[in-house]
Amino acid sequence: MRRRLMLGGGALAVIFGALTGFGWSSDPTQSSFSYLMAFMVVFSTVIGTLIWLMIGHAANVTWFVPLRRSAEVVIGALPLFILLFVPVLLSISSLYPWSHPQTLSEEARQLVLQKRAMLNVPGFVTRALGYLTLLALVGELLRRWSLQQDRGRARALRRRMVALGAGGLPLVAVVLTLASFDWLLGLEPTFYDDMYGVYVFAGGFVSALGLFGLMTVAGRRRVLLPNSISAEHLHAIGRLQLAMIIFWTYIAWAQLMLMWVADLPKEVTWYIARWHGGWQWLGLLLLVVHWLIPFFWLLSRPLKRNPGTFAFMSGWIVVVHWVDVFYLVQPALHPKSFHLDWRDAAATLALASAVVAFAAWRAKSMAPVPTRDPLLAEGLTYEHA
Repeated sequence: MRRRLMLGGGALAVIFGALTGFGWSSDPTQSSFSYLMAFMVVFSTVIGTLIWLMIGHAANVTWFVPLRRSAEVVIGALPLFILLFVPVLLSISSLYPWSHPQTLSEEARQLVLQKRAMLNVPGFVTRALGYLTLLALVGELLRRWSLQQDRGRARALRRRMVALGAGGLPLVAVVLTLASFDWLLGLEPTFYDDMYGVYVFAGGFVSALGLFGLMTVAGRRRVLLPNSISAEHLHAIGRLQLAMIIFWTYIAWAQLMLMWVADLPKEVTWYIARWHGGWQWLGLLLLVVHWLIPFFWLLSRPLKRNPGTFAFMSGWIVVVHWVDVFYLVQPALHPKSFHLDWRDAAATLALASAVVAFAAWRAKSMAPVPTRDPLLAEGLTYEHA
């Protein structure tokens, strides 16, 4: 299966990568925005998986142990994102108005100049490479220690993973917040929002749990996971999906409510651009598909425990994350009217396929479960109280 994913993902990455390249030659600005959007969809899902892995270690979650390799397969793609970010670096002038402040209005130019300590190309490039390298390093350490655990020193290596999972979470949270400010908030540099980073990566964490649910169901059907992986494990993942759907909705509502009450021009302009020209309907659709439908679906115990319905909702969650990131990125380029371009889909499929192929290649010799983890036996017999 991993070989098929590697070959199939590689072939699709070449095909859709070629389409993305063609799109770049015909409309560089639209292609730059489409590529950034695609990068953030895939990157936030992989980083959400890293956060989930760190939380699993920090909390010593036993039911997660036999499923942990799925998360480790996904984070194996983290080093690739350093290379995948290069097109964003080459598109700074197309993406970020702060890179050419002379084209802005006088008021906007003054606001950008006040932030020039952050909004400058050398700083942007240096920080981006630092963010990606640090996140890749954390992922590589957790992945390497887990694989070493299969060969011995199981308890000592578990203590290392728990320590890094617990101790590294605050650092990762800060890095992700700063990255979201640089890469997405910088598209509209006059906008201020302290909660923006939490919102962005709350969405990524939801998507990661959706991907994790899909991989668990697929692992059961392909007999890659032990037979003792049961509906109890699906139910546990489903409860987390429900909790994070609620959290994402709360952050979205709190952000909107606070800005609505304050009514400050530097904040409300972001929402004004998304409440005209058809974008308002996408915002309302997002409320339905990202909160209302999954919330009531995941309230059901039988639907969470049935592999077919659970896989459907897990896939739904991954897809609507694309809609969420689209809503964050594209109105910055098309503030006057809703615009959906074929490059959006092509870039997403190219990056997702490349990440799948790379992760499958790195996972070709990995055991499906951490065979010597001290908590494995307890995790396999997990039952919800």
